[in-house]
Amino acid sequence: MLFFILEIIYPRIPGALPPQDFLLSAAPENILSLYMKYLANLSIWAAGILALIMLVYGGILYLFSTGKPGAMVTARNQIISAFFGLLLVLSSFLILKTINPEFVILKLPSLQAPQISLPPEIKPPEITAIQTSIDAEMPFSRIIEKLFETYISEYPQPKDSIEPRMLRIKNISRAVIGEDKDKGLADKLKEQSEKLKNYSGDCQCSQTRPCCEISDPGPGCKDNACHSKLGTTSDPCKKVRADIQKAEEENLKTIYKGIEIVQFDEEGQKEKITTSLVKEQTKTEEEIRFLKEWLDRLKRAEKFILECPKRSLNSLAQFYSKKDYFDSQKWITRETKFWGDVSIRYYTGKNTQNQYGSWYSVPSKEIGTDFATFYCSISGTMEQVPSYSTLTQSQQQASQLSEEEVEEVLSEEMACSKEAPVGEIIDRTKRVTQLLIDKMEVLLGKEKELIDAVDKLQALVSQCSSQRCYSYCHKMFGGACIKRAQNAPQYLEGPCPKTKIDDQLKKVQRIWQEIKDIIEGKKMSGQETPKEKVEKMGIIPLIDEIIPEILNDLEEKVRQPMHECSSKNWAEQTKSLFNCIQAKGAIKPGGKVIFDCCRIESLDNQGNLIQTVYGDCFEECYLEKGIEKHRECVQTCLDKKAQVLDDQELSRCTHELNFYCCP
Repeated sequence: MLFFILEIIYPRIPGALPPQDFLLSAAPENILSLYMKYLANLSIWAAGILALIMLVYGGILYLFSTGKPGAMVTARNQIISAFFGLLLVLSSFLILKTINPEFVILKLPSLQAPQISLPPEIKPPEITAIQTSIDAEMPFSRIIEKLFETYISEYPQPKDSIEPRMLRIKNISRAVIGEDKDKGLADKLKEQSEKLKNYSGDCQCSQTRPCCEISDPGPGCKDNACHSKLGTTSDPCKKVRADIQKAEEENLKTIYKGIEIVQFDEEGQKEKITTSLVKEQTKTEEEIRFLKEWLDRLKRAEKFILECPKRSLNSLAQFYSKKDYFDSQKWITRETKFWGDVSIRYYTGKNTQNQYGSWYSVPSKEIGTDFATFYCSISGTMEQVPSYSTLTQSQQQASQLSEEEVEEVLSEEMACSKEAPVGEIIDRTKRVTQLLIDKMEVLLGKEKELIDAVDKLQALVSQCSSQRCYSYCHKMFGGACIKRAQNAPQYLEGPCPKTKIDDQLKKVQRIWQEIKDIIEGKKMSGQETPKEKVEKMGIIPLIDEIIPEILNDLEEKVRQPMHECSSKNWAEQTKSLFNCIQAKGAIKPGGKVIFDCCRIESLDNQGNLIQTVYGDCFEECYLEKGIEKHRECVQTCLDKKAQVLDDQELSRCTHELNFYCCP
């Protein structure tokens, strides 16, 4: 159809060339506009001719309508309409051309590439006479110590005397489940519940006074007056009623009012305090809140270290060197704190072995400075900071080789003398803290279950009643009639609902055992899966065995290397602290090459934070005691996953936030 349209011979009209003329000579980009111009002009001429025809036709009708008023009106209206139509067509064209001739010139200009002008280059400001640097302090090590506080290390010491956090949590736990002969609150509730059950077993219908219609039935049990009476009066538990009331009062004291129990002070000495299970629940909730607050601080500290530009991140030792250099140049340095209540000045601890063979810090009188602290330059005019190359060309080549090939090409100049596994320590701390929080929250729930179970047991014991007994007259030999009482037919268990009491006691004992397992943990065989380890781990073993190892690794494996890795002249560093990415390709202590730097978490396609395969191995191994066992466990896990996933790079992962002291 389009082909035939193009073959039509269009009429010629003033003001526009017909298509058969411009198709042969016009540029391709002008053809569409020429078509539009021709059609627009053709429409105007056609409308004008049509209006003229209608005008002539109306005139003829008017001439032949003489003597016909109706026809004359119709003809006159047609003449007027045709006239106004013609006037409208002509005036619209004239108006458009008068306002702007471009309205009637239909032409599409050819497209041209946009001209983009680049902004002028902004040169960095020239170095002025006085340089400034503002550095933000991030004391991640002190945050970890505040999380796992084994002694009050704050300097100066706080005015309010408080126990260290780990001791507080241990005392809360031991207040619930005691140690050795010292009974805890849950222990006492369990024992008192067992007593209540035993006391209810001593309730007998034989202890009640039969209810008879006649005080003396007479010889031969005349009329059998007693036998017709269901029920008895008095108390079937009168022999043990005082004991039952005492046990119930003790339960109320244990749960709400408070009883005396044994706890320990910072020096391990026993002391007696008065507390209740409800009070200990309040303490538990408070400690959970504190743990969550400090865990959040640690996560923010980790994020700060990750996001600080690598050339702007300094250890405390490097910051001191930088500060000395600035002072020598009469420049200005300023430091700012993220948290005013965290000081890098603190009372150092001395490590001793606890009863589990783990290292445990105890307070000393020495004041130290925490060198496991980072500073990030966040502002200032300083531009010429020392520029450290993250990798030499030989290091880049080495990172592509196997470990056997690396030994042939690497020199001692590429060896890093010390390692500070900051990322590993932070990750272990986060996971252990979260497990401790989870255990304490479960403990809180179980304590509430125990209180509810004890209350229900007491309610069942209170149902022991003479209404469950049956009165009758017993005819003795010789004709004497004696009043008796026994279990009613519908209450064969006697005056107490023994089955329900037994079942409720078992529930109390089960909850008590669950609380004990949460606090003390279950015995491990050494063959547990990672999930089973988490389930069997208790609050006390976490505090006494796992946490001390993390604190010891923090001191020896992180704080000391970061202290020792610094040069006296900040402007001419001979060795510096590099993170994993900067040190990639170098040899770390132990002779292995830093091949790949891995993260514990990453973002999925939806932007959600998920754990990586590398992180899965950390999840399996964070309860290992000490960094050596932890690393051995992680490496074994990575080797297995690398084989399953056919990804050999995975087995060569190093934590992205580990740091190395390299030349």
